Amino acid sequence: MAIEKMTCVLGRQDIPVIQEQPEFTVDLLDSNILLFGQPMSGKTNLIKLLITISHKLYREDTEQIFILDFGGALAEYESLPLVAAYFDNANEEYVKRVFKLMEDQLKDNIKKLKGKNYRAAGDNQPIHTTLYIDNVNAFLDEPRYTAYHEKLAKLCRDGLSKGITIVMTASTTKGLNSYISSFKQKIALEMPADSYSEIFNHKVIPVGNNAGHGFANVTVVPSDITGTFPLQLAYELQLNIADNINDEYFKANLNYYFGSRTVKKYKRFPDVLTYREYEAFTQGYEQEYGSVSVGLDYTECKSVAVDFDYTKTIAIYGKKGFGKTNLLRVILKSFIEDPKYKFVLFDDGRAQLKEFDLKISQERKQYIEGFEEMPMLNKGNPQMYKLSPMQQFIKLIHENYMELTQLRRLSTLVMAEIFGAGVTTPSNAGMYDSRNTVFVLQSKFLYVNSIASKDFMEVILPLLAARAEEMNWIFIFTDVKSISDSETRDNFNSTIGAAFLLDNIAEFVGERGKKSVFGNMDIKALKEEYARCEEGDGYFYSIEKDDLKKLKFIKTEEES
Repeated sequence: MAIEKMTCVLGRQDIPVIQEQPEFTVDLLDSNILLFGQPMSGKTNLIKLLITISHKLYREDTEQIFILDFGGALAEYESLPLVAAYFDNANEEYVKRVFKLMEDQLKDNIKKLKGKNYRAAGDNQPIHTTLYIDNVNAFLDEPRYTAYHEKLAKLCRDGLSKGITIVMTASTTKGLNSYISSFKQKIALEMPADSYSEIFNHKVIPVGNNAGHGFANVTVVPSDITGTFPLQLAYELQLNIADNINDEYFKANLNYYFGSRTVKKYKRFPDVLTYREYEAFTQGYEQEYGSVSVGLDYTECKSVAVDFDYTKTIAIYGKKGFGKTNLLRVILKSFIEDPKYKFVLFDDGRAQLKEFDLKISQERKQYIEGFEEMPMLNKGNPQMYKLSPMQQFIKLIHENYMELTQLRRLSTLVMAEIFGAGVTTPSNAGMYDSRNTVFVLQSKFLYVNSIASKDFMEVILPLLAARAEEMNWIFIFTDVKSISDSETRDNFNSTIGAAFLLDNIAEFVGERGKKSVFGNMDIKALKEEYARCEEGDGYFYSIEKDDLKKLKFIKTEEES
C-alpha cells in the first residue's frame, strides 16, 4: 500500500487569531523543510528530532536517510537503522558521492513512478528518501562544492514529487535566495529582525535567545482546531527536544522494531584502508578466481579488482609520492605467494624494484637494473658486450620467451638495430618453460625516443601481448611516462587492457592525459564527476569495458 502522508509532530505553535496552541506538524511528502537560526539556537536539534521520529514511525522498507553534516554534530546518528549514509566535510568525494546517489535515486524513482506523483504511486512506490544537510551555508561557501550547487537546486525543485525530501539548516539567508522557493515549510529560530522579513515576507517580533523557540508557517493544518487562519504567515513556535539515541529505552525500542535490519549502508572509508579494514568492508562478497583486489569503489563500497585471467597488460600512472609502489605491492602480493609464477623485474638504475627482488627467490626471477657485461656472438664468434638495461631486457625476451631474429621494424631487422649488424645470440624460447611469468616494467628507458624502445613498443610488445593469454604472461608497466613519438604511443596504448591513475584525473587528462590511455575522456565531465583525490585515492580504468572507477587503495603493512 502506498504511503500518502509522512507526518511528524515537531512541537507547538501559538496561533493568536484562533486563540489556540496546536501541535506543529510537517508532512515530509508535502514539503521540503528549511530551518534558519543563529549558532546554539537549536537548528541541529530539528534534524535529530526528525530522524528519531522517523525511526518511531517508519521501517527500512519505506524510509532511508542520507546526512551531509557540515556542522559536525550528527556523527553518532550514522549507526541508526534508517541512516543509509552519514558524511561530514572531511572528504569532498563523499559529498560528491551523496549527490551521485541522489541523482541516481531520482532517475530510478522517475522511471518507477511512470509519470505519477509519489503519493499516488500505489504498488510502484519506491522507498522514500530524506536528505538532511546541516549548516548548508558551509556547503555553499566552500569553492570546491560549487559544481554541486545546481545539483542541489534540482533535487530541491524536482525531488519532492518523486519521493525525495530535502531538509536543510542554515545560519543566514546568504546564498539561499534561489533555493527558498522550493521550500514550502520554513522555520526561523533566533535571527536578526530583518532576516525574518526576508524568510517569511512579513515582519515578526523577535523571540530573543531561547533555544528551539522561533517562527514557522503552517503546511499541515491541525485536525483538532476550530476556525481558519492564513497558513503562509509565520506563527510563534516551540520545538520539542529530540530523544537521546543513547538512552536505554530508545535503544531497546530500536532493537524491538528493527532487530538487525537496516537500509542499505554507504560507509565511510578509514583514513588508511588496511587489509583488515578491506576484509571487514567486503565480508560476504565472493572473490572471483583470478582476480586481484586493490581497493574499494567509492560509490558502492565494493571491491575493485583486476581479473588477470583476462587482463594481461596494465599500466600505472601517477605522481611521485602518490602511492604507486604501494599499489604494486598490493598487486604482486598474491603472485609472489604463488610458487608457480616467475618474475622479470626490469628496473632502470633507481632500484625502485629492489624490495621485490629481495622478496623473490633467485630461481624465480630475473632482475635487470644497470649496465652489464654479457656474451654475444659477433659473426659467430663469442665476445663480451656492455649492454644497457633495455638491451638486456630484449636479449632476455629473445633467449627465453620469443625468438626475435626475423622480426623487422619497417625493413630493418630488430636485433640488428638494437645490437648492431652481425651481433647475435642463441634463443632457447622453444625449450624454456616460460609460462606464468609476471613482467614488472619500471624502467623509464621504455618511454624514451630510442631505437630499442621503439622496437620494443612497436614490434615486440604487440607480439608478446598476443600470446599473453596462451602463456599466462602478465605485463605491469609500473610508472608510465609520456611518450613523444605518436606511433610508439599509439602502439603502447592499444596494448593496455586496464590502467591505474594515482592523481587528480581531470588535471592529469588536461596536462598530459590526452597522450595516455585516458585520452578520450572529457575534462569538463571529469571535473563534474570526480572530486580531488585524498591520500590513498586513485582510479581504475578498465579499457576493455570502458569503465572508470574512483577507489580507495588498500594500504600494505610496509606503509600502514
